[in-house]
Amino acid sequence: MKVQEDSNLIQSILDGNIDSFNILVNKYEVIVLRFIYNMIKDKEAAEDITQEVFITIYNKLYLYDKNHKFINWLLQVSKNKCIDYIRKYKRVYESNIEDIPNVTSKEMSPEQAAEFKETKQNIEAYLNSLCEIDRQILIIRYMQNLTFNDLAEILEITESNVKRRYYKSRQNFKTFISLKEKGCKQ
Repeated sequence: MKVQEDSNLIQSILDGNIDSFNILVNKYEVIVLRFIYNMIKDKEAAEDITQEVFITIYNKLYLYDKNHKFINWLLQVSKNKCIDYIRKYKRVYESNIEDIPNVTSKEMSPEQAAEFKETKQNIEAYLNSLCEIDRQILIIRYMQNLTFNDLAEILEITESNVKRRYYKSRQNFKTFISLKEKGCKQ
């Protein structure tokens, strides 16, 4: 249904309907913004790049291949815009945990909130220790819930390479956590 809905919106945009483009932007803006922020770690730059992505999408929509999912193409354009930004400014910002919206529920106990915060910090520390491509694989896989085939298209690597990197990163995370836990017990 989602693919058909996107296809209908795209055809409507190509036919000149600006309102359809606004619907498309509203549908994917947060996804693109999070994806870009996770790559460059700068909120203002991520917002600017997100805007550039949608301008590019609007101007190049006729190039979109309907045989592929729109989200894959959109995230591939987003990835390329981030790479352009990083090359131009030669910088990637480290994530500031305070910039990430607080997602703790008011109903959490103090113990649960402390455990959640510790888990979040462990995940961020692990993600920051990964190379860029492994970090992208994990973030896209968990935030967008895309298939390995979709990830391979977006990142322009083979599906088997995506799977290998994904499962290796997951195994390394388990090791990372067990080492942290052993460090706390000693």
